[in-house]
Amino acid sequence: MRKKWLIHPESQLVRQLADELNISAITAQILINRGINNPAQAQVFLQPKLINLSDPFEIPNIKQAAERVLLAKERGEKVLIFGDYDVDGVTGTAILLQTLKFLGLAPLHYIPHRYDEGYSLSLEAVEKIAADGVKLIITVDCGTSNFTEITRARELGMEVVVTDHHNLSRQVLPAAAIVNPKFMAQDHPARNLAGAGVAFKFAWALLRTAGIKESAFLASLLDLAALGTIADIVPLAEENRIIAVRGLAQLNQRQRVGLRHLSDVAGLPERVTVEHVSFSLAPRINAAGRLEHANKALELMLTADESQAQELAGELNSINIKRQDIGSGIKSAVFGQLTDHIMEDEPLIVLSGDNWHPGVIGIVASQVVDRFSRPTILIGVYDEVGRGSARSLAGINIYNLLNSCSDLFETFGGHAGAAGFEIKTDKLTELTSRLKEAAQISLAPEALIPKLMIDMELPTQTLTLTLAKKLEIFAPHGEGNPQPLFLSRQLRLIDQRTVGRDNRHLKLKLSDGIAHLDTIGFDCGHLAGQLVANACYDVVYRLESNEWNGFENVQLNLADIREAKS
Repeated sequence: MRKKWLIHPESQLVRQLADELNISAITAQILINRGINNPAQAQVFLQPKLINLSDPFEIPNIKQAAERVLLAKERGEKVLIFGDYDVDGVTGTAILLQTLKFLGLAPLHYIPHRYDEGYSLSLEAVEKIAADGVKLIITVDCGTSNFTEITRARELGMEVVVTDHHNLSRQVLPAAAIVNPKFMAQDHPARNLAGAGVAFKFAWALLRTAGIKESAFLASLLDLAALGTIADIVPLAEENRIIAVRGLAQLNQRQRVGLRHLSDVAGLPERVTVEHVSFSLAPRINAAGRLEHANKALELMLTADESQAQELAGELNSINIKRQDIGSGIKSAVFGQLTDHIMEDEPLIVLSGDNWHPGVIGIVASQVVDRFSRPTILIGVYDEVGRGSARSLAGINIYNLLNSCSDLFETFGGHAGAAGFEIKTDKLTELTSRLKEAAQISLAPEALIPKLMIDMELPTQTLTLTLAKKLEIFAPHGEGNPQPLFLSRQLRLIDQRTVGRDNRHLKLKLSDGIAHLDTIGFDCGHLAGQLVANACYDVVYRLESNEWNGFENVQLNLADIREAKS
């Protein structure tokens, strides 16, 4: 599908920002494109330091929550950490378990089974926890919407401290305290913290409230906070950027035994990047909760035993390979039903299949969105129950679309970009019909056109290894801080070939008439044969350094290509 190219306008502030910070005009323009247009903001962005993190007590209710935990220690009460089963929840749970143990408590933990129990607190879990004699529950990355369950906890003689980052509920929770940065002003740099980031801030507040100045211990938690932050796809700007940068530095010290072994089994290099977290570590950690139980991932993060860490890392790797195999089968079944031609008149994709694993269909749905630029809902059918995962593209709220059919669901939840539900199979036909009808009405054709936001147009003579290296200052990249995109025009195609397994990728050699530019198009193998030798093309790309056989050169990472106008 042809993408729409949008180019950021050249800012009049570029020269001023470049001069004040002694940076290039290219760097200044990219900063401005990211909404950073004054020297103070730019300095924090370009040189993220822990000292720039805001005081944890700026989060409403956090002192009250910390005091309640320390009161539990004083009273000798049983305390339990209740975490979510994804990377963000597991890392946040590990952060608070370690912190409470450091403070002298002996906390229990509980992570629900993804399919037997579902997301967040359940009444069944609350009953079990109460029967164990627990007096205080601390949630991690969940709890904001659990009015009924927290009410029941209080009836059973327990109090609940909620730590979460999801959107606030309209109901006032009967909790001892709710620690959620969404209570903060829209422009506060901590407002978009992930669940693990909130747990890190709460750990900091706990130590401060206890009168303990232990910066080394707090720093040791940053690798976990970074893992959760990167994996949860929150904006990698402001405080999330600081946590990601400093946390990756901590991760690369390889001091956490479990993560060291997981990095080794994943075949990662000595320096782990955001991309390694997103595409190697996070999938292996998530795989436990998707196919078995997230406790395996939590044990890996907490263990100090080398042999146990090695064994657990191997198990997570094996589970992830199984997850990949299952995903490949589902992907083949799904993509086999889809073509570009069929998709032209379909604003929404809804497909179901027998025994499609509910822990994997969300990943496949994301792949469908990437390929066809359509919000996608995949439903795995088991006996008389369908479990669905929905994924969307920027600007289209899939939660609202599904919410219009909420009367059909057994359970339902999510947010603008992703949602999930359970439904009886006898309602699937009605669901599909109503969703497609709603999509036809509410989804404008313009919203379905994939868009590339290009930072600036560059002449080919500027595309040097030196520039590629300078651009690395913008890393780590992610939501809210994408890798810079550039446009160069009238490049002649000298050579093309497919590479990789199943010819998935495309290697091009382009020329401006003077120099040849090596170009790689990941997952662009399907373009082979569509491009004409010696024809001229306009190219959108990311500029990168590439090392091969000990030599380093500049490389264009292809985002899009189209025939140049003569």
